[in-house]
Amino acid sequence: MNLKKWSWKEMDPVEIPAPKLGLEFEAILLETAIKSVDWGGTGAAAPSAGEIGCLVSLHDIYSRLKQKHKGLHVDQLLVKLCPEDKKLRYNLACSHSLVGEIEQAFEELKSAIKLGYDNFDLLLIDDDLDNLRNDPRYRDLLEEFESTL
Repeated sequence: MNLKKWSWKEMDPVEIPAPKLGLEFEAILLETAIKSVDWGGTGAAAPSAGEIGCLVSLHDIYSRLKQKHKGLHVDQLLVKLCPEDKKLRYNLACSHSLVGEIEQAFEELKSAIKLGYDNFDLLLIDDDLDNLRNDPRYRDLLEEFESTL
C-alpha cells in the first residue's frame, strides 16, 4: 500500500465549503446543548426561553443546510411547546410542504391563519410553499385569507 503523507499545504481552499462547515458545526453545538432537555416528557420544568431559542436557531440552520426532515422535526417540537404561535405554525406548514406532506401543510397553514398570521405578501412568494400552489385548496386559502384582512 502506497500512502502519501498528507499536508494542509496540499489542500485547495476553494474546495473547502467554509460556510457549510460553520453551519454544521453550529448545528452540532446546538444539538448537544439541547440533548438533555426534557421537552415535555417526564414532568421536568418547562423549557426555558433560551432552550426554545436554541431550537429556533437550530431550525434556521437546518433550513440553510437544506436538511428538510430535521427542520420538520424541530418545527413539530416548537409547535408542541408553543401551540398558539402563528409564526411557528406557518414555519411548520412550510416544512410539511418541503417534505411533500401536503395535507399536513394545509392544516398547519389554516391553523396559522386562524391564530392571526397576517403576512400575505410572504404567503404569495414563499418558495417553501411551492408544493401547494397547484392545489385548488391553495387558491381557496388565499381567498379566505384575503377576506380576513
